[in-house]
Amino acid sequence: MAASHPHPVFWTPIAGLLAALRAMLRAANPVAFAALASETAARLTALTAMVRRYIHIVAADVVLPPPRMLSAAGPPPASPGKAARARDYCFPLIETASHGGGQGQGEDAPGIQWALMLQAAGRLIAVMANPAPHARRLARCLARRGARSASSPLRDLAARWSVIRQLPPAIDMFLTELDQAARPLDWAGLDTS
Repeated sequence: MAASHPHPVFWTPIAGLLAALRAMLRAANPVAFAALASETAARLTALTAMVRRYIHIVAADVVLPPPRMLSAAGPPPASPGKAARARDYCFPLIETASHGGGQGQGEDAPGIQWALMLQAAGRLIAVMANPAPHARRLARCLARRGARSASSPLRDLAARWSVIRQLPPAIDMFLTELDQAARPLDWAGLDTS
């Protein structure tokens, strides 16, 4: 199954980590989830960054057709409404600036935290099951941005230090490797030894 996905060297470990996270969430008791919430949130944050960087790697391989020329003879083709597009794209591919401090983890009841994390893991699994449409969407978005923005649409740090320190070193190293592949220009010339 992994061979049918682009860049299986990245896809396979991410898919395995997502499957393990979903299995852990399904086996957890939603009422007693508070003990696992912090570790699970850290893993979900790291996996979100991994999936996003994977989509950026795949998008770099996408060859877009030349832009269509609009004729003055007729109206432009109808595009889906904003609500339909939002429904189709459940995963933001462009990262926004990181806000300092925590994001209120632990304020919801354990059962609600569990349900939200299970839902988020499901969205990531859906993206990894069919990454091509997300990669094409990202490639089109980056082409539109073009020369307007020389900065990377990914943050300098894939996850906050408070998240990274909760992860096993192997996951941190894999996330760094993904980041290098997703942002080669940003890593060019850096001494990573």
